[in-house]
Amino acid sequence: MAEKAEGFVGAVKDVWEKTKPFIQNVIRPAVRFAAKWAAINLPTFPWVSTALTAFDKALGALVAWDQSDLAKKVEAAINWSIAKAKNLREAWMGPAETEEAEQHEAALREARSKVRGEAAQGIDLALLINQYSQLATGIKNVLENNAITDFQHYLRLRAAQKLLGDTELRLAEAQDINAIDEDDLFITEIAAELLKADPQISDAQTQQLDEIILRRFGKKLIPFVFEELIIAWGVNLDALDKEWQKLNASQAKKKTEMRRLETSQRLAELSSEESAQLAKLQTELPKLTAKAEQKRKKTNEMRNYVFAAEGFLQMLEKEPEEFAGKEYMLEDSATVGMLIIDCAQHGKSWEKLTQDEQSLIIDFANIFEEASRARTAQVVEVAL
Repeated sequence: MAEKAEGFVGAVKDVWEKTKPFIQNVIRPAVRFAAKWAAINLPTFPWVSTALTAFDKALGALVAWDQSDLAKKVEAAINWSIAKAKNLREAWMGPAETEEAEQHEAALREARSKVRGEAAQGIDLALLINQYSQLATGIKNVLENNAITDFQHYLRLRAAQKLLGDTELRLAEAQDINAIDEDDLFITEIAAELLKADPQISDAQTQQLDEIILRRFGKKLIPFVFEELIIAWGVNLDALDKEWQKLNASQAKKKTEMRRLETSQRLAELSSEESAQLAKLQTELPKLTAKAEQKRKKTNEMRNYVFAAEGFLQMLEKEPEEFAGKEYMLEDSATVGMLIIDCAQHGKSWEKLTQDEQSLIIDFANIFEEASRARTAQVVEVAL
């Protein structure tokens, strides 16, 4: 569906321009930190005391194992992570600091294989802060450089943003170092991979991510990602609707003016300026009317697709037992989903759908319009 979405809802660059103002501000790095900690100092984090002890044990273990050179690199990496943790609102990095972060990450990963217990937890925390900073920078670079190539890339960006937001909350709410686990590191690693043009994620990693997302977000991986496509379409639909309203208002204004001039012409001779204005309106208005009608038709079709797709998404999100007494909705949702996918993949126009197919999509659009608008509003309201 994402592969063929350009022909369905328009070029990704056009949709991106409409969604970017909202997406850019939805889960920017440390936005929740900024609200939670008006002035961040390292001691305000509850996990600091246990973290410092764990860092100390990690360095001590490396020295005891005659790894003094590695211990020096790890100490520098830990100090770098501590400095970053003091103000995660400024986690973004330039090229030079990004290269430094990668060097620190390599040292921490080497050390991680040599220590156990609390020392390993300390290394994991330093790694998490390091990866958080790199991920925040990667997302910022994609946003600023408009480096969205297709809808699949867009969906991966949105998934990475949401995973980054989860990491922020974990760091902010953790009471001690034990609250931060291997899942947190896995999430930042996968999110960083998702940003790449050609991400390499195994089936086993996909399954692991699915399980983590289900635990933390209460939904499976497919609807977790798919809802971002629906939201993007919703934002695009709002923009289309505003464009149509603007055209319609302009058309009504020009039509009123033309009628006034035509009435005046019947009653008396028009001035040269009025005659020129009337001639101009008589030329422009048919084109404007056709353009407004085309925009109205496209907006109505997108309304039907977007709102009906909400029903398909809810089928993915919910368990079958939640449709008790409305089992027909499951079958109809699947049918609607396949119709929308067919239109998206094969470029089937609205007119080529049968009357029954159109009616089913329209029925679902009417049923799920409110829920669809509410889902899209979550993005718009947070951004504002």
